[in-house]
Amino acid sequence: MDKIKNWFFEEGEDDTTEDVVIDTNDENKTTTSDFEQPKSVKTSNAIRQFSANKDSHLILFEPRAYSETQEIATYLKQKRAAVVNLHRLQKEQSKRVIDFLSGVIFAIEGDIQQIGPKIFLCTPKNIGVTGSITMDENEKDE
Repeated sequence: MDKIKNWFFEEGEDDTTEDVVIDTNDENKTTTSDFEQPKSVKTSNAIRQFSANKDSHLILFEPRAYSETQEIATYLKQKRAAVVNLHRLQKEQSKRVIDFLSGVIFAIEGDIQQIGPKIFLCTPKNIGVTGSITMDENEKDE
């Protein structure tokens, strides 16, 4: 301990220190609540695999105007996935955004999927998506 203490404090400096006690008992360890724990091992493994690839990113967008779709296209060209929420756009603008993004997805050989009412997942070629989400007929029309 004295060697470490001398290394931190040169001679002539005030070398008063406080003793710190660290309790490593198992009783003091915090546990995660049921809400914080992953719902399934399969889900947490999928998230871990997605975050293991540092080149892949998932960006969330909620455009308020058609002009914001160019920013989404830029992220897709950078091989990043995007979730696009179109709830704030009018129906005609939403159609234009989807048409534009479909063209971008086609150009980069990616994929676009509807994952909710007015919510779309756009992925470039380097990010695979497995599984599907089924929606009722009334949800598709919204």
